[in-house]
Amino acid sequence: MRGAYLLRLGASVSIPAMTLADLRAAFPVLDDGLCFLDWGATGLLPESARRAIHGYVDELARCPGADATWMHAVHGETRQRVRQLVAGLIGAAPKDVALMESTTAGLHVAASAIALAPGDNVVVSELDYLAVAMPWKRRAEDAGIELRWVPPRDDAIHPDDVLERVDDRTRIVALSTICWTTGAVLDLDALAGPLRTRGVHFVVDGIQTFGTFPIDVRRTPVAFLAVGGHKWLASLLGAGFLYVDPSVAKAHRPGDQGFLCGRPTRGQWWEWFQDPLSSAQEDVVFPPFGRSFETGGTASYPGAIGLDASLSLFADTGVDVIANHVLDLGDALIAGLDDLGCDVLTPRDRRGRAGLIVFHVPGDADRQRDVAMRLRGDGVVVSVRYSGGRGGLRASLHGPNDASDVQRLLEALRALL
Repeated sequence: MRGAYLLRLGASVSIPAMTLADLRAAFPVLDDGLCFLDWGATGLLPESARRAIHGYVDELARCPGADATWMHAVHGETRQRVRQLVAGLIGAAPKDVALMESTTAGLHVAASAIALAPGDNVVVSELDYLAVAMPWKRRAEDAGIELRWVPPRDDAIHPDDVLERVDDRTRIVALSTICWTTGAVLDLDALAGPLRTRGVHFVVDGIQTFGTFPIDVRRTPVAFLAVGGHKWLASLLGAGFLYVDPSVAKAHRPGDQGFLCGRPTRGQWWEWFQDPLSSAQEDVVFPPFGRSFETGGTASYPGAIGLDASLSLFADTGVDVIANHVLDLGDALIAGLDDLGCDVLTPRDRRGRAGLIVFHVPGDADRQRDVAMRLRGDGVVVSVRYSGGRGGLRASLHGPNDASDVQRLLEALRALL
């Protein structure tokens, strides 16, 4: 079975606090005329997150605390709740979670933390989103690092093809959990163990599956997992996280650390700020935890507030429940696309896909773009995505969607074909 993105039959599942109907109701626009199937681009914001963020804006206008420092104390706790929520979803400790502004930020932090020497190599995929390889492309240009590209086979990246490119000078393998223009998932379990055994750091971009499909870092030992919150986590742009394996955090230091990544040698920061003896010359203690990989400056509180609300929804529903639901919706959509004569690139086998369903209608790329625009005119939102000649129309199926969304997309396509 496919790695961490598949459910284990017979595994214990906690009773969710929310139903799928409750989750859909958290996004009122879905029952107000919008058929939204574009989570893979930018997700919708749930009502709970919208209200919480508006509440924060009101705080900025009123200063309800004893002083303005109050805000940092309150929303420092919000950020810690986000770390706890993420940790609970991936089987980690909160101290192993660093809050980031985006997936890209997390990938660059990972790249800056791992020392590379001329002659070392990094393995990346030809089919991944360009941000995955970008941190190491620059280092290849500047420092004599070799980039080894894994070509796709059958519109997917296969673990055997990755491992064939790994040798004793491979320091990093950086890949996405899913091919963003075909919808084929990567078998993480087939890579994580062998790479760990060989001393290779496995850096994973998880933005296109996290929140809809489970990953447990205890079973799937990745070195870094970078996830932005604005897609499937239904939060603001500019908010996400980076998981750092504890052994990696102990062995490597991030390239930059602001003072809030650490703690003063005495007391807490709020106490230090009020201490006449405090000085910029004093040492700061940086614990060897993943959290220390944060920027360590003034944080994006709106981003944390949004993530707190959105992650709570998905945690209360249960990622396992969402994953099964998404696969069921995918079965129905693929069957309907077959009936319409569309060419489906995404694997039909449930073990090989997640929430992205990529397909062609008859015609060239211009035709795909035209169909997407016409669908939007009918209130149906999808994307067009290509990379390396592969891609087409892309529908993103998530927990808040239901069978009516699939049916509406198929009916709209039928009217256009």
